[in-house]
Amino acid sequence: MHLRASILRAAIVAALFTVPGVSPVLGQRIERIPESLMRTVMPEADRFGDVTGDLPVVVAFTVASDGSELVSGYVFLTSDLPPEQYGYSGPIEALVGMRPDGTMTGMRVTDYNESYMRSMGDFLRTPGFQEQFAGKHIGDPFQLWNDIEGISRVSISVRALSRGVRDAARRVANAYALIDGPSAAATDVVDPIGMSWFDLRQSGIVQRFEVTEPGEGSAGIGLAFIENDRLGAYFLGAQLYERAQRSAERRGGADNLMLYTIDGSRLRLFRQQGWSIEQDGDTTTIDPRNVISMGLPSGGIVSGEATMVGIMLVDASVDPSRPFRFVYDLEAFGVHSVEYLSLEARRATAEAEAIAAAEAAAASASAEAGPLETGAPNETETSGEDSLADSAEAEALEDAAIGVEVEGATSTRGSSPESGIPPLEDAAPPETREAPPALDFVLTEDESLLDRTLAEASWGRLALMAFVIALATAAFLTKLTPLRWASLGVTLVVLGWVDGGFLSVSHITSGIWTGVGVYLRDLPLLLMVTFTLVTTLVWGRMFCGFLCPFGALQDMIDAVVPTSWKRPLPTRVHRPATWVKYGILAVILVPAVLGSQISLYQYFEPFGTVFFLSPSLPLWLIAGAFLGASVVIPRFYCRYACPLGAALGILSLVSLRRIPRVEHCSLCFVCEQKCPTGAIRKDVIDVHECVRCNVCEVQLIEQQGVCRHDIDEIRPRLIQLKVETRV
Repeated sequence: MHLRASILRAAIVAALFTVPGVSPVLGQRIERIPESLMRTVMPEADRFGDVTGDLPVVVAFTVASDGSELVSGYVFLTSDLPPEQYGYSGPIEALVGMRPDGTMTGMRVTDYNESYMRSMGDFLRTPGFQEQFAGKHIGDPFQLWNDIEGISRVSISVRALSRGVRDAARRVANAYALIDGPSAAATDVVDPIGMSWFDLRQSGIVQRFEVTEPGEGSAGIGLAFIENDRLGAYFLGAQLYERAQRSAERRGGADNLMLYTIDGSRLRLFRQQGWSIEQDGDTTTIDPRNVISMGLPSGGIVSGEATMVGIMLVDASVDPSRPFRFVYDLEAFGVHSVEYLSLEARRATAEAEAIAAAEAAAASASAEAGPLETGAPNETETSGEDSLADSAEAEALEDAAIGVEVEGATSTRGSSPESGIPPLEDAAPPETREAPPALDFVLTEDESLLDRTLAEASWGRLALMAFVIALATAAFLTKLTPLRWASLGVTLVVLGWVDGGFLSVSHITSGIWTGVGVYLRDLPLLLMVTFTLVTTLVWGRMFCGFLCPFGALQDMIDAVVPTSWKRPLPTRVHRPATWVKYGILAVILVPAVLGSQISLYQYFEPFGTVFFLSPSLPLWLIAGAFLGASVVIPRFYCRYACPLGAALGILSLVSLRRIPRVEHCSLCFVCEQKCPTGAIRKDVIDVHECVRCNVCEVQLIEQQGVCRHDIDEIRPRLIQLKVETRV
């Protein structure tokens, strides 16, 4: 029996995975993009070259008056330049055109794996949205609702697209040596405090490399030496850095502390094992226990730039005043390494260069003075010449030191983070390095997670969400039937059609795919998620009873449908059927947990279809079937098919304050007959099926049915069954 059930479940899952339109769409590569679309994002080009460089980029050319060709810009796909930024349901691919000066000439969305795209419509291609990227500079912060106009109800995806376009453009600019921004070169002595994450990478203070799993995606790993507490707090924020210090102390402390960051679509490609450091021919292995995850970034310059952060405790045998190499052996995915030069090593190099320059200057001055004349000079002359020589040498040393300091503050061309730091012997002395003209921009997006969330918040949406929640709470606590209907009406209109702020099982899969940051970046969503979790743990599925617009729609259908139309399922069928929604939940979540980007929930959740007025006929047929079934069986969808209700039902098993029962409940059928989800059997309530709709509690308050009678009056009326006994 169990074997057949397992085979049946496997067959259902396999069938679902083969539904047309469910399989993931492979992102196009730049080679597949037609020239007509390239001209849309790079209209000033006369000709497009072949794909060149380590990064897949098409170079655009214009013809000058003399017939020569000039590079007018670069065209690239964000999907070719990982890590990709994840939207609500997955990565979003866009074609971007950029001039050599870092100005964008156009952007067009080419593909995105949004399951709600069929429900919401093609929102990222709304007229005027894509066009606003033309003229933006890669140094702009690309902040939603600030310098990027968003689209209501899809802010998560819009934010991901904006950051993906920005970061991909910066990578191209870096690879083609277009960026000469405000950061210093990779061997300069600088103060990193105040530098943006972009500048820190440009200057080599943060070194980053990528690990790729063929056909699946990649993870970007950043490394930076934490020289002191001031720099640690700047990287991670004061609170998270204090946690990092405590974690290090619990492991015995560390002489050298390294920051690591992870971003990209395949975070699991970062492991604690396989790390080592090479220096002067010696290899120091980093104990996996000393690779400590600090979780999500919550402050500091890493916020918004990394998905996960942590620290590495490095042995004292590694000398940070000299160059060293990080090595990451990922076995099946290869060995990766990156050179690193700490600020201390840079200072040591600068001092050595200053001394060498001073000695060279002194030797040159001595050579120009020529040989001393024959004869013994008098004591006064000798003393004066020695003093003059000492003074010249001191002045040369001072000039050299000043030169190093000024150079450290000068904007010069930084080496590509992907290429590593050049060897010290190849680095030109500071006073001879040629500084190319710098692009004049300042990054402003790199603030803390809280600052960025507040800056991007829509306070009108937040106030509207708070109002809906407050009204639902009042209706739930007061048990007033008119107030409940008012709350359901507001929920249906506001959370359904006006704002679209309802919760969905897609929020669970999005959290699995893109991390819990998907909730933290949207205050109204964070408010709704927090309220739902808290109320479910306290009372049960209050969200289903008051804040689900599709549940409200079913309740309104039930209120207007004649009683004669209703045909609830028999108990022997109803009880097993309630477990179907838990199977649906597993079908949706298991692939997501296993790393699959296959989207299935739009076929089981009609929310997007109804409230975003989907143009998809198949999805409307599914939604219509659920609504038609709700005419005959009250809250049919909630009872048997809702995966979000199943998830909240599991959570409600530990709820603290459940509906009280009285002695009458063992005799009365009123609540059982009135319950819209069939969760009551006399005095027993299935907690995981109850949606806390207040219906049964109102029956008790108003003493409807037999509840209006005293239990002592009821007992004598009960039919006493006489059972014959044989002696």
